[in-house]
Amino acid sequence: MSGLNINKSKFFSLREIGFWIISIAIIASSAWLGYRWYFFGDELPVPIAQAQADPNVDEKPVTKKQVDEHKVPASNPRYISIPKLGVEETRIFPTGVEKNGQLGAPANISDAVWYKDSALPGSGSGAVLIDAHNGGVTRNGVFSGLNKLTKGDEIIVERGDGKKITYTVVENESMSLEEANKTGMQKMMKSAEEDKEGLSLITCDGKWVPRYQQFDRRIMLRAVAK
Repeated sequence: MSGLNINKSKFFSLREIGFWIISIAIIASSAWLGYRWYFFGDELPVPIAQAQADPNVDEKPVTKKQVDEHKVPASNPRYISIPKLGVEETRIFPTGVEKNGQLGAPANISDAVWYKDSALPGSGSGAVLIDAHNGGVTRNGVFSGLNKLTKGDEIIVERGDGKKITYTVVENESMSLEEANKTGMQKMMKSAEEDKEGLSLITCDGKWVPRYQQFDRRIMLRAVAK
C-alpha cells in the first residue's frame, strides 16, 4: 500500500543510558556536597579555593612600637600573656555587643578584646571576659592554641597602670555555637569559683560555615585569680 510512512522507534544504546546515569549521579553528588559545604562547612573532596575564615579580619603584623604605645585607662586590661602558648603582651581593646547581638571581635588577628560590661581585672569578683581570633585566611590568630591549655596553666593580664594579675585555668571546653549562645555565655560572665575573681577566654573552633560566615564551635576557657 502506498502513502503510509513507517517511522522506526529510536532506542537509547546501553552506552548512552550509562552516560546519562553517570552524569545525573555526578550532578546530584556535586549538589549534595555543595549543600553540605555551604550550610555545615564540610570540606569539599576537590582542591577548590574556598574561604576557611573571615576574610575581613586584618592580618597585618602588629609592630613592637604599636604594642608599646598601646594605652588604656588605669583599671582596664591592656595586655594578655599566655606563657605556655608563647603569647606575650597581646594588645587588648574594649568592645561591646554589635547590632546583631554578637560580641565584638578584634579588628586585627593579633589583638584581643575585652567585653567592657564584664569585670575589671583586679576588681576581686566577677569574670573578665576576653575574646580573640583562633585563625584567619593566611595565618593563625593569637588564641590559636587556646584548646591546648589545661588545668593549672597560667594566664597574665596587665592593666593600664602596669598591675599584673595572674590567673590559673580551671576548665577548658569546646562547645557548639548554639550551646555557647544558649547557656555558655551566661556561664562565662561568672567566675568559676565564687570566692575568686574569674577570667573567661573565648575563641572560635570547629568548621568555617559559609552560610553564616563564622565557625560552628567555640572554645570556652575559665580561669581564676591566684
